[in-house]
Amino acid sequence: MPLNPSRPTQSSFGRATVFQNLTLIFCILFGLAMIAETQTAADGVWFWYAVLLRNGQRLYAGLHLALQPLFVLETASFLALLGKGWLASKVPALLHLVLYCVGLLLIARSSNLSDRQKALVLACTFFTSIDFVAYRFDDYHVLADCLMVYSLVALLTLQQASAPWRRLCLAAALGILSGLSLMTRLNDGAALFVGVAIAILFMAPSRRILSLALFSAVAALTVLLVVRCTGDSLHDWATYTIFKAAAIKGGTNQVLAEPLRLPWNTLKFLWNFGIALLAVYSFGLVLIWMTIIRPAWRTRQLRDIPRLCVAAILILLPTLYLHQYVVDSTAVLVFPPLGVLVTYGFGLVVVVRLLCRWLAPATVPTWNPREILLLIPLGQLASGSMSSGGSPLGLNAPLAMTILLLPIASPIHLKRDSVRASAFAILTLLAVDCAAQKYMVPFSWHSYKVGQMFVGRQWYHHPDYGPMIIERDQLAFIQPVCAAVKADGAQQGFVSLPFPYPNYFCSIPPWHGYVQTFFDISGKDTIDRLIAELQTAPPKWILYQRQLDNLALHERIYNHGSPLPQRYLDQMIEQKIAAGEWHVVYTSNFDDRPRLHNQWFLIQTR
Repeated sequence: MPLNPSRPTQSSFGRATVFQNLTLIFCILFGLAMIAETQTAADGVWFWYAVLLRNGQRLYAGLHLALQPLFVLETASFLALLGKGWLASKVPALLHLVLYCVGLLLIARSSNLSDRQKALVLACTFFTSIDFVAYRFDDYHVLADCLMVYSLVALLTLQQASAPWRRLCLAAALGILSGLSLMTRLNDGAALFVGVAIAILFMAPSRRILSLALFSAVAALTVLLVVRCTGDSLHDWATYTIFKAAAIKGGTNQVLAEPLRLPWNTLKFLWNFGIALLAVYSFGLVLIWMTIIRPAWRTRQLRDIPRLCVAAILILLPTLYLHQYVVDSTAVLVFPPLGVLVTYGFGLVVVVRLLCRWLAPATVPTWNPREILLLIPLGQLASGSMSSGGSPLGLNAPLAMTILLLPIASPIHLKRDSVRASAFAILTLLAVDCAAQKYMVPFSWHSYKVGQMFVGRQWYHHPDYGPMIIERDQLAFIQPVCAAVKADGAQQGFVSLPFPYPNYFCSIPPWHGYVQTFFDISGKDTIDRLIAELQTAPPKWILYQRQLDNLALHERIYNHGSPLPQRYLDQMIEQKIAAGEWHVVYTSNFDDRPRLHNQWFLIQTR
């Protein structure tokens, strides 16, 4: 869906007009609804890490966190500033949302498209990026995306900067953004650092080496300052977030090999009959739009009504046949894998054009330096595959950034109106489908899912966190847990495995600082230590979420099918229950569904 790139003008960013402003407001309102409607049984991780950090615990030396610290530090700062109320906890999410949408608008405005087309690009980029089922605005992914978006804004500004002092200031700002990105999500930050460094070399008007040196130095200094704010040493930070984190994801060799496997895995995924059928259906809709609906819309004559009826039949009949696939959303199943191929394709085209420009300049008569920006989503795609186990699903952000950049950076020029109309038809279909899917399923991640927006929820006044919006089924599941634990022995310890949402909702700190024990973010040493402590001196209460399907999935992806340490934790808990040493006092099948069976056990150990 490449569009014609605009040529750099004297001003990098145009003026937002009515359609762009309305689209911006709609995106923010939609995101605000997502924020309000999303509370899952996996929440509480960032809250408890922030609380324990404020109470003097060390994230790495003490809690052995495998993730980067910036989001924890941000959460701790807002806790200190606003308190622990549930509504107050949504303020940072709202700020993330607004910053993200404004950054997208700034880039969309830098093209030479019409007002309506810019608004469409903005909407498509926003809804494509958030269509990743686990995307939410109170998580570190959106912070990483904001840092990437504003790096792109700074690079576009750098290209037009005339004063030397301004260019150096922008290089320093880019260093801060990349350093903060490294402290948010290491692989994404590393990919952004490399992409920005390459872009500086090609887009800075002058003093490129000096700008690159300043950018690198400021990024390194930013990393050092953020680590210092945690109170941990560089050694402890590097040990748990680099070396042991890679081991959790299957080892360094596997992590580094995933970007190379991703294109092949994507082709295998699309070979699936259902997915291929949905892809044909999606592009069939575009063909119907081009050949029937669009011409009839232009003429607006009565004689075109039969043609429109035929178009409606051609759209509706396949939809009924494909219902078993469409319920999972065309966007979720088709567009991210296709987006992987699109992002790789444009990235490779830019690399080839760059090499040809060096070796045979005559073969590249037109060169837009902004094309280099397409290497940044390519790097983010490679980075995302390192965490996804090489799966093409969930890699929405690189596709969204590619869509956003194509109007200003595309190496391919589309001149025919019909082809350009087809591109905008695809963008329209993508935006509508992604928005509909996000409305139906605001959040879903493994065994954790929330229902359709504005359905099955209620206002609840929590005794510690004040007013909150929560699903009725979730409230019915968690209230008996808190009642049982608080009635007898809460002070003797309560731990929830693998996530601390019950600790959060019940306002009881996780026993011995075990904030989370999930499959791909907790190392073997943490789980082994937990097993040893549970065997010798357990807390009085354990809420155990038994999700063996999810465990087996992570074993296949990250451990070549061999047991993860959590498998032995499950066996130990089951043995204790079977021997009568521990007693199950409450069970629930909350969030249980096919292929992701889910059981909760409230266990009293003494």
